[in-house]
Amino acid sequence: MTAASNVAAFADKIARSSAGVADTGLIQVSLLSLRDLGRVYVMSLAQIADTAEQLDLPATMACVSRCKTAYGRLTGGGGLTIGKGVLNEIVTNSHHLTTSLSDELDNHHAYIVAPREAELIDNGIGLFGLEVVNALPAIRQDVSQGAQCRAYELWTASVMHMMRVAEIGVAALADHLGVTRGSSWGVTIANVLQALDAQRKAKGNADQKQWASEMATYLNFVKDAFRNPAMHPEMNFDREQAISIYDNTRAFMRMLVKRLAEEDAA
Repeated sequence: MTAASNVAAFADKIARSSAGVADTGLIQVSLLSLRDLGRVYVMSLAQIADTAEQLDLPATMACVSRCKTAYGRLTGGGGLTIGKGVLNEIVTNSHHLTTSLSDELDNHHAYIVAPREAELIDNGIGLFGLEVVNALPAIRQDVSQGAQCRAYELWTASVMHMMRVAEIGVAALADHLGVTRGSSWGVTIANVLQALDAQRKAKGNADQKQWASEMATYLNFVKDAFRNPAMHPEMNFDREQAISIYDNTRAFMRMLVKRLAEEDAA
């Protein structure tokens, strides 16, 4: 942590400046020689205080307070005579601060995410398709959390969220096709697939038939992927399965929303 390194560097500078002086002695301290390093020291204390507050590090917060109090005794002019005890206090408190910060951070766990996966955390909705979420706002939370679970390699959890997204999509598709929503997930999909098959076989609009065929392909994938609900305790998904389900669910939802938008604009 850069802020902690800055605190340690300032403490070492103070220690070197007062080396060889008796503990009861007085030292002529030139604040000008410490001005730049001292400014960085104060800024670093503020950064550490913010981190300590966010992460609930009480010992670190107490050390920051003591460091600020001790440093305040150095301010007041271009140079002054001060007891070495004050400088020792700055050095000691600063070292206590870096030690406390390190010790308390040991109780916190960090998960390192590669840049590509980090984008799923920061912009999961955008990567899935903002237009999809805007068209079907009920999926927003599951889209966001599904992306985060994928980033953190929580594969089964990611699939669970994609299942909830797909359920809303299938219901919207059923309404669009004018077919009855069934009493279960499987019945609704069967009704939708039957309607899509009728469109695919009907004479006429080639684009409509192509769309129906592609939607049926995605829907069959979704149906097979979620044949046994993911929330059942015995169900687990690996990386390859979860990513495939995520990508295909996204493709299904994008194609659906695109068609809904075209119908609304017509």
